[in-house]
Amino acid sequence: MALGERISPQYKVYLDTNYWLMLSDVRLGRRDDALISELLDLLEDAAASGILICPISSEVFLEILKQSDPISLGSSAELIDMLSDGVSVLAPKERERMELLYFIRKNSSGEESVHSQEMMVWTRLPYVLGMVIPCDTCFSPEDELAIRKSFVDIMWNLSLTEMIETVGLEALRQMPKMPDISGDLNTGKFTHSTENSSFDEVFLSEIAGILDEHMADFREMFVYLEGNTTGNIPTNSEALYRDMALRFANVIYHGFRLKRITTEPPSLRIPAAIHAAIRCDTHRKYKRTDAHDFRHAEAALPYFDVFLTERSLCHLLTRSDLTLDQIYKCTVIADPLKAVEEVKKALG
Repeated sequence: MALGERISPQYKVYLDTNYWLMLSDVRLGRRDDALISELLDLLEDAAASGILICPISSEVFLEILKQSDPISLGSSAELIDMLSDGVSVLAPKERERMELLYFIRKNSSGEESVHSQEMMVWTRLPYVLGMVIPCDTCFSPEDELAIRKSFVDIMWNLSLTEMIETVGLEALRQMPKMPDISGDLNTGKFTHSTENSSFDEVFLSEIAGILDEHMADFREMFVYLEGNTTGNIPTNSEALYRDMALRFANVIYHGFRLKRITTEPPSLRIPAAIHAAIRCDTHRKYKRTDAHDFRHAEAALPYFDVFLTERSLCHLLTRSDLTLDQIYKCTVIADPLKAVEEVKKALG
């Protein structure tokens, strides 16, 4: 909460991996690009003054670590430490669960009963892939709790540069990677190409598929809510919570069908819209890099003021049948000149 409150007034810029690499190359003198150089100066000055911040995501973290050149990697890590101030968005799974809890609590108990998503979505860089703490140790419960607190205190203030030095680059590179499923997606796209006749129908089909994938998360959420409310962890109630999860999924589906849900939960809304747009485009095939690009969009659109990304993703997100930039009030830019102009405008 303290972190969310501290960065709340700052202008938030999401840089996709390509932008981080271009800025890093300019910083190293390996790239001669006046616009990227000007953008770097603007971002560094604004970050140093506390006006602006560029938190990273799990996708940026994992892609940055792929660099084989230690000088380039070191420069990228230093730049991320400088512009992000050690802040990242929650890992995808944690972000999804936070958004679902927010959605159900706000709609069942009122908006005054919850903290905003924008306040709860931030964490520190060492937890960019998720919260990890020591557990099931050989120590007493009291000592284990003390160890956990100390561990969090140490991790909370660790920079990316320190993480690479402490944990080791090879260990960090062993993190699970997203498999390439573009072939399966293309097969599914063309197999089911005649099942829906409009974007809205395809979108609802995507919503239904995503909801089905989240049924286990929904059941877990209701078990958590019950335990959090009563203090008792429910047992032998699998059928009850399965039914609650199904009803919850139906509420969300029909909320989208009736257009009573517009932006929430972003982790459902954004991927459904993106996949629907691609399925409706007969000339567009899924690419190997799409899964990473879409994850960038899911992190950036709901929580950042501007999203600097590549041209094809920018075009997709701002298409007239999606307008995800307008829906989430996030300016999406690919052109470095427009990026410089936008940052200048934001800084006054």
